[in-house]
Amino acid sequence: MLEHRHSAQEKLTDFDEYADRYEHLVEDNIKASGFSPSHFDDQKIKTLVANYTDKAICEQPLRFLNFGCGIGKSEYFIRAYFPNAQIWSVDVSKDSIERAKSRNSMLQGIVYKHFNDVSELHFSQTFDIIFAANVFHHVPELERVGILEYLRQYLSATGFLYVFEHNPYNPLTKSAFDTCEFDKGCKMIPSGAMIGLVKQAGYQQVNRRFIVFFPKFLEALIPLEKHLTWLPIGAQYYLKTK
Repeated sequence: MLEHRHSAQEKLTDFDEYADRYEHLVEDNIKASGFSPSHFDDQKIKTLVANYTDKAICEQPLRFLNFGCGIGKSEYFIRAYFPNAQIWSVDVSKDSIERAKSRNSMLQGIVYKHFNDVSELHFSQTFDIIFAANVFHHVPELERVGILEYLRQYLSATGFLYVFEHNPYNPLTKSAFDTCEFDKGCKMIPSGAMIGLVKQAGYQQVNRRFIVFFPKFLEALIPLEKHLTWLPIGAQYYLKTK
């Protein structure tokens, strides 16, 4: 999750207000899917793994930036699928960062950082993976390109930025988003618009895929989802870009 500076026209989420009950709110919001929130956290990181033809790469000490880490729901899965990764998890919500530290206290090799403005983030290395899951719809429209440009300078020559967002053309996603307490004041970003933003920010290679097609009562069909990533009705989409 990530809140950023906003204009007078935009009322964005203060995630410090929701840090203590964020997970319960998410669980209630997605109950129609039949899955727990961790299922979707797991699926996102599995998606990254699936992008590597040579799975041995996942065993290497990759440098991984979780941009907008929130309360740290992804770190367990990042560590599970990238066991030797060096992980940096950053967020503008100080309370969320503290919960992330507590939640993942048993995990080694994670650096947490709170920031108020993206320009405060300075790293002595570039990253093989920059991961931003459901972050940019919480960023004011006029600041999205600037943040994407800032992140690009920290992307390694062989690295990729992965941007996950809700698909506004999926009716169940739209219903859940419209009733989500901490998404009030936000608008979902269509995948075409997100592609435009990353291209404007200077990224040259952009691949779009749709994910999450079946609820739990149809989970026997989930193995088919890898063949449906072209179909623009998935609950979410992601861009793989550099």
